[in-house]
Amino acid sequence: MARGARIRNEGGSLVQIDPFYENLCLREKGVVRTSAFGASGAAANAGVATIQLAGCNEPLLMIRCNGVFVGLRSRNQVGGTYTWQLIASSPVADVEYWVFDTTDVAQMAFLTTKGMRIRNPNNARVVFDSRYKYMRVLSMINTAVGTGGQPYPVPITSGFAVGFANASLSTIIAGGPISGGNFWLFQVTVQVAGFMTTNNGEVQCRAITINSFTNEGQGTPPYGGGIIGSLSAIALICDIRNY
Repeated sequence: MARGARIRNEGGSLVQIDPFYENLCLREKGVVRTSAFGASGAAANAGVATIQLAGCNEPLLMIRCNGVFVGLRSRNQVGGTYTWQLIASSPVADVEYWVFDTTDVAQMAFLTTKGMRIRNPNNARVVFDSRYKYMRVLSMINTAVGTGGQPYPVPITSGFAVGFANASLSTIIAGGPISGGNFWLFQVTVQVAGFMTTNNGEVQCRAITINSFTNEGQGTPPYGGGIIGSLSAIALICDIRNY
């Protein structure tokens, strides 16, 4: 290591910050309230909210919502502006969120002239600055999504959030031609993988249904049966106790 720092805590764990170090730090935090996704059926029982942030480089969205499952339906980028659409298992819910991004566009946490800054000598990019609050990852969840809540333990009892690694919209199309005639019948279900934080040291995951309907007719079916999407989700569990 030509330049950088090694930091060891009381437990013996070592963090090495060198020119190849990469981490994200706090850019913005807030609370967003969902409203009903639709007027009837499954859509009326789900909530939706949008978060938009300009001037981003590589943002990661984290959420916390005890008692309500929240999932990422979509993430869109136009230049440096990112838009996230959240889905909740309740029509109205207050969702806490944190956006982490690279140091050069993040929010400075400590206004001081003293500290430590480390740059990559190849491109002069700041890879670490002690005036910022960096992301602390506790664990990762990579799971298939079911209809019942699946628990995942967290190393701390509370004070953690879920970082969305990917949008998790899936569509299940079940059915096809009906035997004995030129008719077809399909049941279509649209789901988002939702995560719920708790105060007892675990995260739960289950599907949130945002649309479910039957489609039937005669002649050539408009589509085939199957699954569009992966029915899986990846998330980071992060410590946000001092953010």
